[in-house]
Amino acid sequence: MKIFNLSTREGYGQFVSFAGIGVNLLLSVVKLVLGLMTGAISIVADAFNNISDMGTSAIMLAGFRIAAKPADAEHPFGHGRAEYLAGLFVAAAMIFVGGELLYSSAEKILEPENLSVDKLTLIALILSVAAKFFLGFFYRHAARKINSAALDAAALDSFTDCLATSVVVISVAVYLNFGVNIDGGAGIFVSAFILRGGFASLKEILNPLLGESPDPELLRDMKKIVTDAPEVLGVHDVIVHSYGAKRIFVSMHVEMPANLDLLTAHEIIDRLERKLRSRYGISATLHVDPVVVGDETFDLLRSEAQKLLANIDGRLTLHDFRVVPYKAGRKFIFDVAVPQDFSLSDRELRREFQRQLLKFNPADRAVIHFDHEYC
Repeated sequence: MKIFNLSTREGYGQFVSFAGIGVNLLLSVVKLVLGLMTGAISIVADAFNNISDMGTSAIMLAGFRIAAKPADAEHPFGHGRAEYLAGLFVAAAMIFVGGELLYSSAEKILEPENLSVDKLTLIALILSVAAKFFLGFFYRHAARKINSAALDAAALDSFTDCLATSVVVISVAVYLNFGVNIDGGAGIFVSAFILRGGFASLKEILNPLLGESPDPELLRDMKKIVTDAPEVLGVHDVIVHSYGAKRIFVSMHVEMPANLDLLTAHEIIDRLERKLRSRYGISATLHVDPVVVGDETFDLLRSEAQKLLANIDGRLTLHDFRVVPYKAGRKFIFDVAVPQDFSLSDRELRREFQRQLLKFNPADRAVIHFDHEYC
């Protein structure tokens, strides 16, 4: 019976997390013994940093196991975001350990103590740097292999630990060779590395939890797959939701000729949804927007409406365009795709378009629905 199924993303993540627990357990025991024997606060602090790393590896292990659970009635989109929560804990633990170390090191600067270090201590610390360095590369390789934000945070933590322990090595070497005690200063330097890495990891983990923008390359490729179909005139209102790696849901509106047979349009949409699912492993929902084609009057009115929008801002585009009679004139009905950084409010944009439309024909009116871009 396999303990870890390395053929699955979650099983591979669990294996890597378990390896991290073993390495950090060994390092924490060695450093704690050395720190207590020598009285070096920087070594003790580094030991507690490894204990913290062992705990975060255990949290990652639990996170991958929860993420592997299938969808249920309470979590219809699965449990993939549990991995992000594990990464969040990793970052929080780094910040906590860094803060505690900063305080302890400051005390050691104010009240320095003699150290009982020797060359054996130095060799042990150098070997621990090498161990964390290889563990960091192991995490980084695994993170890229299974696209894991939590393992990326753990890799950054390990590389930060390498730098931190290297500072401890330098402080021990200085004490052995020159008799100068810079243990407290080294501890503060170590804490700075840990805090910096913790806040960097926190930022990386919070982005997917809060709902970050999708990968531009993925978005561009998905749109290309859809627009490459000869019957498709364009796409808009693209929304991407992520519930963890390989749990991505996409919806988009697809413009197709209004005179296209309904059954034919349905078959094309089904084919495109299957293609997106097969290519990227995503769940796609495509909505058909009929577009009138081949009508010169309609095309002219649509072109004029787009020009009026371009006069306001060249990034504004319209879709779902319709024209219906209205008293002595016409009513232009359409949706406008508004960029995220657009300066005007919806009301101001509507007022400005109406002002320009009245110049074009005083009897015309506009009914505008605003779509704010999510991608």
